Amino acid sequence: MVWGGCVWVLPPLSAGASGASLALDLGPGVIHLWRLCWSGVQLPVNWLSESERVYASQLRSWRRQREFCACRAAWRAVLARFYVPGGLSPAELALGTAAHGKPYLLNGCVSWNASHTKDWAVLAVTNAAYAIGCDVERLDRRIRAPEALAKRLGLMPSSDGVGAPANGSLSRQVLAYWSEREAVAKALGTGLGRLSTTWPRSLESLQIVTIPVVPDQVLATVASSDTWTVQRIETFALDHLTLNEWSSLGRARPPDVGQQLDAAVCTECE
Repeated sequence: MVWGGCVWVLPPLSAGASGASLALDLGPGVIHLWRLCWSGVQLPVNWLSESERVYASQLRSWRRQREFCACRAAWRAVLARFYVPGGLSPAELALGTAAHGKPYLLNGCVSWNASHTKDWAVLAVTNAAYAIGCDVERLDRRIRAPEALAKRLGLMPSSDGVGAPANGSLSRQVLAYWSEREAVAKALGTGLGRLSTTWPRSLESLQIVTIPVVPDQVLATVASSDTWTVQRIETFALDHLTLNEWSSLGRARPPDVGQQLDAAVCTECE
């Protein structure tokens, strides 16, 4: 299902007089999506845990280090807003890693999942009682031999080409289908290899929604529990927040300049 009419808006930067947690908005059928152009932000490394900083230092690619640190710091700032009045600072969040590398909150405050593609990343958050998986893909991503991959995925219905997608749309259909599988695998907490043995039975326990992240450029696919119907999706854009606004979002004190990550300007976000 394509979720139409979504508008990415600035996130709530203040908890208000009551200090209310954003988790109060996550009733059955509600999903929050948070969009980030990670190469265009500067966030403090002390928002990460010690183990996360060690992991980042071991990554060989400078770009991969930047991506991991920026996204993880951003997600920590956002997830801190889903706690009770007073909340937690981003660094105080306790994260664990399940089988197949899926991260989660140790206290089960909310269910969340994240994905990235090139400079864009999306965080999906829902009620702690429900599973969720997210995948993000660039629509201009090149696929080698899309016809062969489409046949493998069952998208080419006949050898004579009857019912086959037009050449211009085949790559996008393959990407959309692959993104769907990724989101389902992440929601179920399993690997793609194991998913192939249960597909399409896996779909029976999940709802799948696609949302444009950047119109005609980037698409997000979200898989969630089908014990409720998706009624509302809130979409928040983190692309142009200042450092003080980030600190307000995560209820963290503004860091010193020396604590910030180096970042190049992301022209795609401007």
